[in-house]
Amino acid sequence: MKYFIVLGLLVCLTGCAGLSSSAPSSSTGQQAPPPGSQSPPPTPAPQTYDMLAWMTMDPSLASSHHMAGTANPIYTTVLSDRFFWTKTGQGYPWDIQLYDDKYIYLWVTELDWQNPSTYKVFHDPVLGNFNLPLVPRFAQGGFPGSKVTIPAANSTYETHSDCNTFISQKLGGVVNTVWGPYTESLGGDLPTNLQTLVISYQYSCDSNLQNCQNKEEFHIAKPYGLVKWQHQKLQTDGTYATADNVTYLNRVVAGQVTPYTTCF
Repeated sequence: MKYFIVLGLLVCLTGCAGLSSSAPSSSTGQQAPPPGSQSPPPTPAPQTYDMLAWMTMDPSLASSHHMAGTANPIYTTVLSDRFFWTKTGQGYPWDIQLYDDKYIYLWVTELDWQNPSTYKVFHDPVLGNFNLPLVPRFAQGGFPGSKVTIPAANSTYETHSDCNTFISQKLGGVVNTVWGPYTESLGGDLPTNLQTLVISYQYSCDSNLQNCQNKEEFHIAKPYGLVKWQHQKLQTDGTYATADNVTYLNRVVAGQVTPYTTCF
């Protein structure tokens, strides 16, 4: 993806206990609370989100529409085990993510935009195609919410010059988190104060999963799917620089395409 650097190769992005003053007394019966006292309200369960529904355009819209904006368009196609973000009207290139009831996994992105037999794919000799979970399928929001970490040893990806010829590399440690929800006004056809979740994909991290050299953010919203993406580099002071690549997908455009693949 020319505006995506996902997979760390121009493919991505990127808690407190209270202390009790005394231990509860042991009793075989139930003691009534003092008159006038009230039990504290229960802590609400964390909000969870079906990330497949947030990352992909709603089927009723995707059947005849796609997203466009400041770079290439995104056509969404959802199959039973994967979904495509197709980037041109010719059916390729694409980003392809796998999913099951546990996670959504980064999987394939393009290499040569003009040749669908070239691509980069996360694939591990032991874990197969499921070595790079991006987010839980049902993730918690928060600041941050759900978090997934992948050690460098499990971050194997292949760079294919054709369907069967490739070299294997390691991406480095990966830290993925879900943030939000936020309200964002992204212009175009999108409503103001649109509720979004932000997936932070940090990669090329050190052995302690710190000092991650790259961070990508995927801003997602229902019913559109991906509405913004950006990339940032880690600076020497430990903070991330201003985004060096930002893409808005803020226009709903008529038209759909069937993904075209030759190797999978």
